[in-house]
Order: sequence, then C-alpha cells, then structure tokens
Amino acid sequence: MKYAKLIVDESEHNSDMRYACGFAAPDEFIFFELPNGGERAIVMSVLEFDRAKAEAKPGVNVYPEAQFGASGTIDELFRIAAKYSLDGFSVPAGFPLLLADGMRTAGLSVIAEPGEFWPGRQFKSRAEADEIVKALRATEQGMRRAFELIAAAEIGADNTLTLDGAPLTSELLRSAIELEFMKNGAAADSTIVAGGVQGARPHCEGSGQLCAGTPIVMDLFPRLRSSGYWGDLTRTVVKGQAPDIVKKAFDTVFEARENAKKMMRPGAVPADIHNGCADFLAAAGFHTGNGKNGAFGFFHGLGHGVGLDIHEAPRVNSRNRSALRGGEVVTVEPGVYYPEWGGIRLEDMVYITGSGCECLTTIDTFLEIK
Repeated sequence: MKYAKLIVDESEHNSDMRYACGFAAPDEFIFFELPNGGERAIVMSVLEFDRAKAEAKPGVNVYPEAQFGASGTIDELFRIAAKYSLDGFSVPAGFPLLLADGMRTAGLSVIAEPGEFWPGRQFKSRAEADEIVKALRATEQGMRRAFELIAAAEIGADNTLTLDGAPLTSELLRSAIELEFMKNGAAADSTIVAGGVQGARPHCEGSGQLCAGTPIVMDLFPRLRSSGYWGDLTRTVVKGQAPDIVKKAFDTVFEARENAKKMMRPGAVPADIHNGCADFLAAAGFHTGNGKNGAFGFFHGLGHGVGLDIHEAPRVNSRNRSALRGGEVVTVEPGVYYPEWGGIRLEDMVYITGSGCECLTTIDTFLEIK
C-alpha cells in the first residue's frame, strides 16, 4: 500500500507542520511527503505562495492550489492522490476528524500514525540547538530584569515589597519580564511568578503582592518569533533573609540538579536519572506524598525535551525507559513543594552530546537578593 504522510493545518502553532515546512503561516495549508523518502511538498494559496517559495525549507516543493484544482481541500487531496498513485494518507493523531471523515467519504483512505509523527524531532541538529540557545538567551534577559526589580524593591514593615512606592506584584513583575522578551525577539504566555505558598503549586502563575522572606518561583518560557523555538528557565529567589527550611531546600535542589546533569549522556535511561534525583531529595528529608493540604515533595518529572514545542520528547520521568541517544535538548528541573511555605524549583537546559551533555544555561543560580 502506498501512503503519503499528510498534515493539513496552519504552521504558526502546529509544530509538526512548522518542522515539516520550515516557515510560519497563519492559515491552514497542505503538506505531504511521498513514501520512502520521496517528494516533500506544500500546496499554498496565492496569498502565501511567493513567501512560501522564499521561506520554505530546502527540499520542500511549493505548489499553487490551482495545480490541484483549488476547489476545496478534499478535492485537492483527491487530485494529489491521483497524481502520485497513492492508496491514501497517514496523518498525525490530532488530524481533524471532520476532514478525515470527508476524505473517506470521497474514497480516500486515512490512517492515523501512533506516537510521534516526526520521531526525529527529538534529536536536534547544531543549528536547531543554536536557535534554542537564542531563545534561552532571551529568557535569561527576562530573568535578569526580574532580579533587578526585586533588588530595587523595598521591604515594608509587614514584609510586603514595594517598588517606586507601589506594590511589587506578580503581575507587575510578569509584565516587565515579558516586555524584556519582546525586546529580544521572543514572546510568552503563562509566565510563572509565584510567591510564597503559591509556589507550592508548580504551574500556578502567581498573583498579588510579593513579600520578603518567602520564595518566589519564576518559570520563564518564551518562544522566538523568528524560528518558533523555545527557551525554558526556572529560578527561585528570596528577597532578604530566607528561612532555614528554604535555604536547606534550595541547597538540596541545587545539588540534585547538578548531580542529574552529570548523568545526562547517551545511553543513560531517563527513568534512572529521575529516580536517582527523587531518592536524593528523599534522603535529604524532602519526602513526597499527599497530605490534607495536597501533594508535597517532588511530584513531577525531572525534565522534558524542548524544541518547537515547549514540552516534547523525550520526557525525563519515572516512566521513560528509552535511553538517551545524543542530540536531545532537555530541561533538568528538580523541585520540592510544601503547602506550608512554598516551593523551590531550579531549571537548566542541556544538549546531549556524544560523550555527555553541554549545559546551555549561563545565568547564575542563587537564593537571596538583598
């Protein structure tokens, strides 16, 4: 049976489509790849045809819609199948059901591929890693801006923070961070600036006035506008003096992160690295479980792949037994969380090389900001 790979979507948000064709377009179009390493092509409207010709990946042919009828997507796909003597199309798991039903009604066979549509996406070329580094540098600039504003803040009698006479809030700090991203060619949504006990919920974005003497978890993950690659970085800081338990948690999570980075190499099993980190944290007294106030300890994966998606293969968690092979860009982000006082998370990014890993993150890791 002769099946071509097929995606029908826009490429600004569909990372499989962006990976396939190499440029961003806001309206859906057709990408197909013939079997056995055959032709790769996109079918574009008149509006985007010339730009696609200029910006598509080398080796991707660009056809105008008129070449395949231009009377609707199903008609175009029918004509593509006829031209190349295809038996049908293989599509990603998230392919639109209504379109698939329409194709089948028209006599086109459609099968969904299990797992990753482009398994090679998890192995980054040096050029792709360089794009991730650009995104990471923009991320670091946002973090530095946050450090500056926290350093400039004043501590009130009730330990609340003010900046230029106004409350220093999660919202204000988030806006300043995201403005810094924009200055560096990146953009972000859902930036995390979670102070105090809000930091005990890892994906809580944070809200309200920030306070001295409590941890502030900042997890920043902007995307480059130019290439679509993401950066990812987490730091936890305290304005003023940190409590002893926070200092101990910070030092332990820092050591866990550094130990885990040393284990990142081809042949290493992500589950083993994750479990080793969890065991280290538990041995230091930071146990994991569920209490009356919710989950506590280290209850998320150690890391994840980063590329055209902020979370992609490979996952570095207790379930992934597939060994690293080299070329992956992954985060290393252990954390501990306790509803009584908040959380600590420290995240770097590494590139798995032939003999170990290269840490891509350059910004310092520290706890207290005076």
